[in-house]
Amino acid sequence: MKGDLIKTQKSVKNLFFSGVLVLTIANFLVKAVGLISKIALNRVVGSIGAGYYSSAYEIYAYLYVISTAGLPVALSIMISKSRSKGRLLETKKIFNIAIILFLIIGFLFSALMIALSPQLAEFIGARETSLCIVTIAPTMLFICLSSCMRGYFQGFQLMAPTAISQFIEAICKVGIGVSLAVWAKSQGYSDSVVSAYTILGVTIGVFLGMIFLYVRKLFFKDELQINIDERVTDVKPTSTLLKEMLLIAIPITLSSSVLSLTTILDTIMVQNRLLEFGMNETTVKIFYGDYTSLVISLFNLPTIILYPIANALVPIISSAHERKDIKYEQKIRAFSLKLIVLIALPCAMGLGVFSKPVLDLLMFKEASVERAAPWLSIASASVIFLGLIAITNSFLNSAGHQRLPIISMLCGATVKLASNYILLGKIGILGAPISTVLCYLVASGMNIFFVVKCVGELPSIRKLFLMPFLCSLVSIGSSAVVYYFLSEIIFPKIALIFSIALAIFAYFLISMRTKTITENELLMMPGSKKLIKSLKKLKILP
Repeated sequence: MKGDLIKTQKSVKNLFFSGVLVLTIANFLVKAVGLISKIALNRVVGSIGAGYYSSAYEIYAYLYVISTAGLPVALSIMISKSRSKGRLLETKKIFNIAIILFLIIGFLFSALMIALSPQLAEFIGARETSLCIVTIAPTMLFICLSSCMRGYFQGFQLMAPTAISQFIEAICKVGIGVSLAVWAKSQGYSDSVVSAYTILGVTIGVFLGMIFLYVRKLFFKDELQINIDERVTDVKPTSTLLKEMLLIAIPITLSSSVLSLTTILDTIMVQNRLLEFGMNETTVKIFYGDYTSLVISLFNLPTIILYPIANALVPIISSAHERKDIKYEQKIRAFSLKLIVLIALPCAMGLGVFSKPVLDLLMFKEASVERAAPWLSIASASVIFLGLIAITNSFLNSAGHQRLPIISMLCGATVKLASNYILLGKIGILGAPISTVLCYLVASGMNIFFVVKCVGELPSIRKLFLMPFLCSLVSIGSSAVVYYFLSEIIFPKIALIFSIALAIFAYFLISMRTKTITENELLMMPGSKKLIKSLKKLKILP
């Protein structure tokens, strides 16, 4: 029995890290391609056109969150639990219920976006975005169906289909979208029309990603994923499964949609408050376009690594929770939280210190870089809190406390809107990144409180943050000094790449030597024994 448990835990560990690896690679490619798209947009249509694109995309993103945030997670949790009990027929029934729900939601939201596009554009204070909204509207139907199939595969702890479909979407977003933007610009179309052509790449990409997932589902042998000796033929009634799905999905959707709605209101508030601050309309559009295209895109980059850890965790912790394997559940929870902190802290600090050279490295327009660098330095602190929100949401959702993140997000959103209103009117655009940091700080703090109270103890704040902070401070500080001197001697972009590589190496070395990363924690990773042996030979690991 004990041998079976160890074997199960080893299998789960490998699934966790393989899932994280697959999603991390996919996220990296998706974010990289998305960033290329933003750079191209900044250069092809300029800051004002990028603002139109971002405004329409924010409306789509909000409706996307409402329609897909909760149900795929609910689907993966329910399928994971049914699999752990050998209920193959039940997993099929859960998927069939979900696909009908997604179809209805996707069709409804697509129709609403098309029918109400002028009103939505007027609501956010950018009438020129109406065509962009119509162009991206069909994406709602495609993404709903895609999300259903992604949730199904993730319930079987298979992350590759999700990763591939996301990559297809991203490639089309930049390849087709930017090509259409260049063509539209050459035809002399206005910025709003060029932005609509650009956003068409998103619609085509999501459609092709959905087709891939559908074909993959057709050839998926789900019966092979459940041990034949453990199969159970009884199935819960449709009404019971639907109720269970909605009880999980609705709270997750509400908590996710709060911040997305706040972003929509943020769009309106930032532009209106800056006008009241004394800026003219053209300057406001330029500032808003740079803020959304450069700052928000960049401080979201570290989620390439952070979100896959949280996403891969949900079905695994749910399965362990269902098996009553409390000890292993606590172990993987503590390790994944520390992993998030170890990654997020140096990312936030590095982005804050190197904001201007990083934006310059990515070849945004020089004027945009000069404006956006100070905003990014402030907003970079959000990286830590975004990581904590992602991982603690996973803990709460997996343990059946889906309602609690709603409270956290509402508190964060309230702080964001209040601080936005006050700060934008007093200090201008700098109020936007400050209010973003305050928002995520409050939301993550509330989440940590709920995890400790309702799920289980977490490592002490000092133990969790102090040593990673000190390691980050030393490594980023030393690399900043190196960059300062090197940039005077060699090409600044090369100096930056060398300095970042130095910071990563120094951070890992210091973390190992100070036992911030321990041997036991390294053993949690697949194939770690060879790595540990090599590190000891090089005297990096004590």
